[in-house]
Amino acid sequence: MKKTAFILLNTIASILLASSLAFTAEVKSVPSPANAAPIVTPAPSPVSSAANATPAAAPDIIQAPGVSVLTPVEAYSYNPAGKPDPFRPFIVIETPEKKKDEKKQTEKKVESIYPLQRAAADNYRVVGIAGDKDHRVAIVEDASKKFYPLNVGTRIGLNNGRVVEIMADRVIVEEYEGKKATRIILKLRKN
Repeated sequence: MKKTAFILLNTIASILLASSLAFTAEVKSVPSPANAAPIVTPAPSPVSSAANATPAAAPDIIQAPGVSVLTPVEAYSYNPAGKPDPFRPFIVIETPEKKKDEKKQTEKKVESIYPLQRAAADNYRVVGIAGDKDHRVAIVEDASKKFYPLNVGTRIGLNNGRVVEIMADRVIVEEYEGKKATRIILKLRKN
C-alpha cells in the first residue's frame, strides 16, 4: 500500500514539475512590455450611420503561443423537468402511528402463506386424534378436503388463533381479537 502511494505521489509530482517547466518556457518566449509593439486601437470612423455602426472595438490582446483566450460563459439555466429534487431527503422517516395503520391494512389485505391461517378456525373439521395424554396430534380437514396435522401451539384461523390443548375427543383453540381471548372448541366427529 505504501509503495503504490509513493509511486502515485512521485508520478503526480513529476507531471506537475514538467508542466511548470513548460509554462515557464512559454512565458520566456513572450516579449517583454518594453520590447513589445504598442497596442493599437482603431480610431472610430467619422461616418456614423445605422448601417455602418459597429460596436466599440476592444484593444488588441497580445497572446502567447499555445495559450487560449477564455470567452465569456454563456448564461446557464436549470431545467428541473425529469430530474429529482436535490433538496428532498433520500430517506423518508415515517411516524409510528402511520406504520401501525399501514401494518394493520396490509395484514387485512394480504392472505397468509400458511394454509391453516387462510380460513376461520370454525371451518376446520377434526377427523382424528392420535397419541397419549402427554403428546397428542390432531388431524383436521379443510373445505377443499385437504388434511393438516395440529400440535399444541400450532397457529390456526384468521384471528391469530393458537391450539391450546388437544384432548381425546376435542381440540381447544384460542383466538385473540385485540386483548380479548376467545375459545373455540373443535369436536371430533365420528362418522
